[in-house]
Amino acid sequence: MSRILDISVTQEGESTILVKLYGELDQMSLKDLRNELSARSAEKVDLLIFDLEEVDFIASAGLAIFAWYADCFKKRGLGQKLKVINCSEGVFRVFHLTMLDEMIDVSSIDKESA
Repeated sequence: MSRILDISVTQEGESTILVKLYGELDQMSLKDLRNELSARSAEKVDLLIFDLEEVDFIASAGLAIFAWYADCFKKRGLGQKLKVINCSEGVFRVFHLTMLDEMIDVSSIDKESA
């Protein structure tokens, strides 16, 4: 059985976690992502970065993880930051249509430097 979503988590010092996702983020794959981040205590880092360059599809249910961390960081009031980088045009559009790009620092892939 192949996985829909592959997850690579890199701890960069004590204060930053980089999460690279590969595949599809939806209701089914969200549980694996939550478990991986919980095991790393991602809610306690200063900077949490999600690299979505290899994400082919993101469902609205998959957006819940980003909204949860944005809300968690805001409530803690410790200056923690959440970034979503390297979104394809389609994935960026999902963030834009749901207006999550107004809550979270979301950037799309720069076609000129790619």
